[in-house]
Amino acid sequence: MACPIRITTSPSPAKPVEVGIPTFVHSERLTLRPLLEADRDAFVTLVRENAAYLERWIPLHEPGESDSAYFDRQFRFCEDGDAGGSAWRRVGVLDDGSIVGCFHLNSVTRGLAWEADATWWVGEPFAGRGLASEGVAAMLAHAFRAMPGGIGLHSVHCGVEPGNLASRRVAEKCGFRIAPGRHSYLKVGERWVMHDFYLATPRPTA
Repeated sequence: MACPIRITTSPSPAKPVEVGIPTFVHSERLTLRPLLEADRDAFVTLVRENAAYLERWIPLHEPGESDSAYFDRQFRFCEDGDAGGSAWRRVGVLDDGSIVGCFHLNSVTRGLAWEADATWWVGEPFAGRGLASEGVAAMLAHAFRAMPGGIGLHSVHCGVEPGNLASRRVAEKCGFRIAPGRHSYLKVGERWVMHDFYLATPRPTA
């Protein structure tokens, strides 16, 4: 049981946490940046052409949602997350401007522990090239980097369906480790599916 903290002086009003949210995070081949209105056509095309490929593991749309409405929702989530510090949602972009997919830190919480939930996806034409791992690694490096240059998180977790071998490989390559005995049901489309719980923490520095 934790001991209560006794305050012996009048506390000062709490100040909001100022979160460092650089617009761009770079890796060797990718730039992780906010979704822009100018991305609409390219993003909608990527979603339309890859929905069937992705829907087994991560259905993108809400029921009845069009591709354009999905873009609007993601654009709003990106802006709201940055404004309130509740999320860090980025698209991965190659040097030629091609959007390969999304890399998200959701449900950022700052209590006794600072943590977030990670999700990611890349389109089928970009799969098998190490781009998902590169993007996730860059996202985690930013998540664990101290503020104001990064987000300063203590841990990042994600849920991976046991049969999703590609995501398991990406998670493990990027430093996520499965937490034995920890599972959770997550909704995939209309199904509730058991997912393994993976956890990443900052790697020790020499």
